[in-house]
Amino acid sequence: YELLKFLGKGGFGITYLGRHILLNKYVAIKEYFPKDNFRRESNGTQVSYSDESVARRNIEKFLKEAKTMAELNHEGVVKVNDVFEENNTAYYVMDYIDGKSLSQILKEQGTLTETQAVDYICQVTEALKYVHSFNRLHLDIKPDNILVDSHSGRAILIDFGTCKHYDENSGEQTTGLLGMQTDGYAPIELANKTFSNFSPSTDVYELGATLYCLLSGFKPPI
Repeated sequence: YELLKFLGKGGFGITYLGRHILLNKYVAIKEYFPKDNFRRESNGTQVSYSDESVARRNIEKFLKEAKTMAELNHEGVVKVNDVFEENNTAYYVMDYIDGKSLSQILKEQGTLTETQAVDYICQVTEALKYVHSFNRLHLDIKPDNILVDSHSGRAILIDFGTCKHYDENSGEQTTGLLGMQTDGYAPIELANKTFSNFSPSTDVYELGATLYCLLSGFKPPI
């Protein structure tokens, strides 16, 4: 792969537009790069970190999550095609979606019509239903993480950087997630750090908060 340009960054990583050299195909490549723990060496590519044991453990989790995401196959979920380690960190490769995020569309239009908003939310709901059937949670649903394909017009859920597996009976402790939510979209109990277990209701809340934003033009109040 070759990197062509920077596309965006979040708390867990950096996304680039890339090209599969042999196939001559555009792809999106996400680099695991938690902004608070990782730093770039002077050569601009190699990554280093202060606590190697913690970093290694988190990289392993990232790789495991990427491999799991590669098993998902739904038109409303971005497809992960490859995962690898390089530059002392890890990467996964996704289909490149030529389109705009719902947040970009909001900036251009101000708000969406009720018909537009409900249509996009229903499409994402179907994608989430599929993801939840594998006991996976997205945990960061917001307009930034929903792309609308310029060719098909379909809403596609992206950025599974905080995706977690959960157990239907006991749930999963969310200590590691506290403080990583997006204000205004995460459930109040998660924002207040009084959350102990999670379930699909977390994603449903964020989906509702996203609908609020699409119709009002404002991020939901914290």
